[in-house]
Amino acid sequence: MKKILISLSLGVFALCIALPASASLSFPSVADLDHGDLIKTASSSSVYYFGDNEMRYGFPNEATYYTWYDNFNGVKTISVSQMGDIPFGGNVTYKPQMGNDGISTRLLKLSGKSTVYVPIGDGMLVGLKGEDNASALFGLGWKNYIDTLPDVLANQYIFLSGYLADSTRFIEDNGYSISDDKELQTTSGVMMYEDPMRFAGYDELGTCKTTGTCCTGNYCGYNVVKVDEGGTAKFINYTEDSLTIREEDGLWTTGKMEPGDIVVLQINLDSGVYNFQASENHSMVGVMVVE
Repeated sequence: MKKILISLSLGVFALCIALPASASLSFPSVADLDHGDLIKTASSSSVYYFGDNEMRYGFPNEATYYTWYDNFNGVKTISVSQMGDIPFGGNVTYKPQMGNDGISTRLLKLSGKSTVYVPIGDGMLVGLKGEDNASALFGLGWKNYIDTLPDVLANQYIFLSGYLADSTRFIEDNGYSISDDKELQTTSGVMMYEDPMRFAGYDELGTCKTTGTCCTGNYCGYNVVKVDEGGTAKFINYTEDSLTIREEDGLWTTGKMEPGDIVVLQINLDSGVYNFQASENHSMVGVMVVE
């Protein structure tokens, strides 16, 4: 995992924000979406971000949206049922300040409070010490960029102690995304095949068969799938049967999957090895390794 250092003088400490290396999936996602797509349904104005972990993240208000995007031109419309197939991961927070060539985001303050905060990533906010400090970082017009954070959204942010130094250097944008901001990992996947009925990973006929190494990237051959703690696992039913995949102790289930269905689950399990199987065919067994 790549780490980008933000040089912040917060009294006595600095911050590291870890960003995942980009990776692409080689089998389909719900509605054939690409990571980073903006999505909505025809029956709602709510817009979501489709993350690298194949979960959706909402924009709680337009102010948050406009720190990331200039307009709504790229939003894709999908069906209500497709939207329901994409797990909700939470809300997007303000895009962090990027670079030192003026303000690239919006500054925040709480209603009835005087302290002005700078977003620095992953929902973290750091205060400005005063007007001289703010002017040194952002120029004399910094007051024109202040938004009042609604009280109902305050609990989605982390208010750090200390203040920004005049010499603070912010990271450059370089395509920084919401997936980067939330440190989202790409989903791990397993597919269901028939003749014979089995679970299989992306690398089933590759190095897994020739060398015995059963994992390539996030995808593992035969009946093994590896998932990070709190990560996501994607199941695709390539058989002609309805299948319900469940962990043997009932810790998670896909629910009934019809042929062609895609189900993404967030795996909130401690590290360890867990067995799973198809309820309709007990010969279909798999192993999930949570790391």
